Amino acid sequence: MKYAHLIQKMRWSYSRLTTFEQCPYRFFLQYIEHEKKVPLFFSDFGSFVHHILELYLTGLLPKEELPSFYLKRFPNKVKGGAPNPKIYKSFFKAGLDYFRNINFCDEHPEAVEWKTEFNIGGNSFVGIIDVVSTKDGKLAIIDHKSHPLKPRSGRKIPTKGDLELDKYLRQLYLYSIPVYEKYGRFPDKLMFNCFRTGVLIEEPFNEENFKEVYQWALNLIAEITKCDLWTADPDYFKCRYLCDCHDACDYYEVKGERQVMYC
Repeated sequence: MKYAHLIQKMRWSYSRLTTFEQCPYRFFLQYIEHEKKVPLFFSDFGSFVHHILELYLTGLLPKEELPSFYLKRFPNKVKGGAPNPKIYKSFFKAGLDYFRNINFCDEHPEAVEWKTEFNIGGNSFVGIIDVVSTKDGKLAIIDHKSHPLKPRSGRKIPTKGDLELDKYLRQLYLYSIPVYEKYGRFPDKLMFNCFRTGVLIEEPFNEENFKEVYQWALNLIAEITKCDLWTADPDYFKCRYLCDCHDACDYYEVKGERQVMYC
């Protein structure tokens, strides 16, 4: 079946684009079929930490109360099952350590969890920008990440970590559009607050990179619009722990404690 008539009416987001890149069939289930989502450990954890940071940076939760708030609510907020007890303990401890020793780069930011709408080539987009900072006169977009990104290596030949960083930066380059519309200029810096590792990554805004990301979004929307073969990319870990539509997926089945993939 052709779904272009539905897709053309969509309001886009960075996550919609990357969902299609990762698995077209998941995009189909999530955004066309609107299948019910299941709780996932990693996304629950990230959302919970984001929520606490929002309360803290908007002045609703004092710094000294962060650890106790985290401890009391963790079991009810992080409901998805972790791959194993070691990972559960590692993430739990990393979050607690972060809030016990928090030292955020701008404790009085310009905007927190800014829900914004913008346009790319006639396509409507929405996004939530974690933090906009104007500290020391520098305009910066800051994104909270549980993923352990690494600062750019500076090597002549990009490392695997450099390439991964560039992929994640696409989101912040897209968010540079509403920032430009509001402040009349592009941000000076794009930043990642990697709270699980305590690493803060800063990247200078690059207009050429922005143009490349802008075109990437347009190309991907065109590809999704004409798609009529929603292929899947089955992988044990990704399907079980990163895809919240796996219960509705024809390529995924759980039998007791054993997971079976059908390709």
